[in-house]
Amino acid sequence: MTRFRVLVVDDEPLARETLTYLLEQDPEVDLVGECGDGASALEVIRAQHPDLVFLDIEMPELSGLEVAAALAPPELPTIVFVTAYNQHAVNAFDVEALDYIVKPFSDTRFFAALERAKRRVRERRLGALAEQMASLAVQHGDTTGPITAGVPASSMRNTVEPPNLSRIRVTTGGRTLIVKAQDVDWIESDDCYARLHTQNGSHLVRASLTSFEQRLDPERFLRIHRGAIVNLDRVVEIEHLFKGARTVVLNNGTRLRVSRSRQRQVDEILAPKLGQL
Repeated sequence: MTRFRVLVVDDEPLARETLTYLLEQDPEVDLVGECGDGASALEVIRAQHPDLVFLDIEMPELSGLEVAAALAPPELPTIVFVTAYNQHAVNAFDVEALDYIVKPFSDTRFFAALERAKRRVRERRLGALAEQMASLAVQHGDTTGPITAGVPASSMRNTVEPPNLSRIRVTTGGRTLIVKAQDVDWIESDDCYARLHTQNGSHLVRASLTSFEQRLDPERFLRIHRGAIVNLDRVVEIEHLFKGARTVVLNNGTRLRVSRSRQRQVDEILAPKLGQL
C-alpha cells in the first residue's frame, strides 16, 4: 500500500483535531505531527519532510503563506491551505499550493482535496524515479531507452532523449513523431505526463516536467512555475499584476502565471530580453 506522510498545521486545537480525525479515516495516511504556529511548522517540515501539509494561513509568528514562501522548491511539500478566509486564495496559489479549502467545509470537500493531493504526490514520486533512471542510463552510456517507470506497458510509450535535448520522440495513434525542441512553445505538467504545446497542436509525453527542465537548453527554456516551462523565444511580455503577481505572455496570446518563488529568475532573464528593465 502506498503511504503518505502528512503534517497538520493550525493554531486552533479544535481545527487540528478535526483535520487529524478526517485524515485517520484514510489507511494510506501516516500523520507525522501537528503544529500550532508557523515557525514550528517550518522546523517540522524541514526535519520530517512530509509529503503533504494541511496548512492554516493566519497563525502566530509566521503565516501559512510565509511558511510556504520560506521553503525552497526542492523542500516544498504538496500544500493544501485550510482557512476561514477566502481573500488569500490568489496569494496561496502564488506559492504553488495545490488546493484552498475554506472553513467550514464538508467531509466530501476535504476528501476530494486529499485525493487530489495524493495524486500530486504520486506524480512527484514517479517523476523523481524517472529522473533517477535517466541519470543511471546516462552514466552507463544508455541514451536510447525510456526514462520513466511504473507506467503500464499498455500506456503511451512516449520518451524523452538524454541531456542537451534537441528532439522529442512522441508516439500517438500508432505513429511516431519527432518534435524539434525549438518548435515547442511551452510545456505543461499533466499528471504523470508532460504536454508539449506547439503551433501544430499538443502532444503528451511520458516524462516529468523536471526531466525536461534538466535536459532542455537553459538558454532557450525556463521553468516559470511548478507546472510550466516556456520557450524564451516565444515570450513577448511580462505582465505585472496586482500585489506583485506576474504572468508571461507568449506570441500566440497564451498567458502563463509565474510562481512567486521564480519571479526573480524570470525578471533577471526575461526583462533584459524584452526591454522591460
